[in-house]
Amino acid sequence: MRGEIRMGWIAFAAAGFCAVLLVAILLLRDDPGEKPYLRVLGGSFIFNYRVSDIYMGFTAVPGKPIPVGTMLVVTFENPSGDTPFVVTRQIGLPDRSISVRSPSMRGVRAGVPYAVTLELRRTGTGEPFWNHAFSISSNIDDDIMPDEPTVIGPGYHRPVPKSD
Repeated sequence: MRGEIRMGWIAFAAAGFCAVLLVAILLLRDDPGEKPYLRVLGGSFIFNYRVSDIYMGFTAVPGKPIPVGTMLVVTFENPSGDTPFVVTRQIGLPDRSISVRSPSMRGVRAGVPYAVTLELRRTGTGEPFWNHAFSISSNIDDDIMPDEPTVIGPGYHRPVPKSD
């Protein structure tokens, strides 16, 4: 009889421990509904002095499933003060990461935050259902960028020949 009582208490204690463990796991888990659709991993300015080109870019990863065909509309602030650059990209089959870059730009100043906004739009209707804003700063001014490419050759833009 004594052995049966011990086994009953052991089973009761094990069941209680499992219940406490289950409650702890449920309280500590991340709710997918609270995650953002996209999480920006990083962004920066890219200065390619070889072809005299400056652009802004970032990489993001999905935080939760995004329907295939959803349009990602990215607006980059134009450092020269002109109209912002808008880049549109369609989300494909489960993209593991999404990289977007702006068109070439000028007027970049060191330490100035330039705004970037992301907007996801529904397939078909184009109705926005999620947006996010962040900024990207440069460590250097674009004064260091040459006016013309410094390298000529395969894979690089060639300067226009001068006519005599």
